[in-house]
Amino acid sequence: MTKFQSDCYEALKKVPKGKVITYAGLARMVGRPKAHRAVGSAMNKNPYAPQVPCHRVVKSNGDLGGFATDIKVKIKRLQKEGVVVSDNKIVDFQSTLFEA
Repeated sequence: MTKFQSDCYEALKKVPKGKVITYAGLARMVGRPKAHRAVGSAMNKNPYAPQVPCHRVVKSNGDLGGFATDIKVKIKRLQKEGVVVSDNKIVDFQSTLFEA
């Protein structure tokens, strides 16, 4: 595991249940504001899921983005936390968004 991946996983632990963060937002949290694609790659390789909740990381427009196993798992985890999802997009995205 790289230091960047480790930093991403540690930062992501700060995002509470019922909230989401964007790939770009997580990149800013770890001090690498242009590394949003690298954040996506780190989330895809997350060996600690669901304790490190990569299902809470979404695109900047509220779309869910990808998920390493099955997008249905991401949706179920988000819904279990109270996040409303419709057509693979966060409903009321701005109120659900975590800003560090």
